[in-house]
Amino acid sequence: MPFDVPEALLQLLSVHRERRRSLRAQRNNSDGAEEHSNFIDSIRRLFSGGGPVDAVAKGYVGAMNSWEDEMEREHDAFLLDPGMGPMLYLTADGRILEDMRGWDGDAVNELTEEKAYAALVIGAKKTGIAELLDLIPAAPVGAETCARCKGKRTAEPVEGFGHELPCDACGCRGWTKRPPS
Repeated sequence: MPFDVPEALLQLLSVHRERRRSLRAQRNNSDGAEEHSNFIDSIRRLFSGGGPVDAVAKGYVGAMNSWEDEMEREHDAFLLDPGMGPMLYLTADGRILEDMRGWDGDAVNELTEEKAYAALVIGAKKTGIAELLDLIPAAPVGAETCARCKGKRTAEPVEGFGHELPCDACGCRGWTKRPPS
């Protein structure tokens, strides 16, 4: 289910990608970095006394930078979210990719439907590029605004939580189909 990414959005994403590349080059953390390690293994190493915090953190950040460079190069991808979990990308050809290598060592997967919409919502928030939301299908005739998120595509998982997450009631669309009468 690739999205049709307009040229104007690709230009915004390209500017954002170049800014990130510049920042990575300035703080190049690969010097002396340990082997590429995912987050879970890095935490295990810390708790087992396998290395000082700064060395383990530097190794993990260096690995994240390396994975981001690889995804950009191999998939013409734009980082939507560096994650506290999987890294999320939109490719120039409209695919949404979830890179699990940095979280638990798993593979890169293509997301579809609601998971892809959630990635776009997260990406719009993290990058500040609201045009990403335009890739999510508009409400069809007869649809209703989502009662939970009120069309914002994000909502607190429970009232009073204090932080909004992608809305699972509408799959981040902001609308639901009217139930049959």
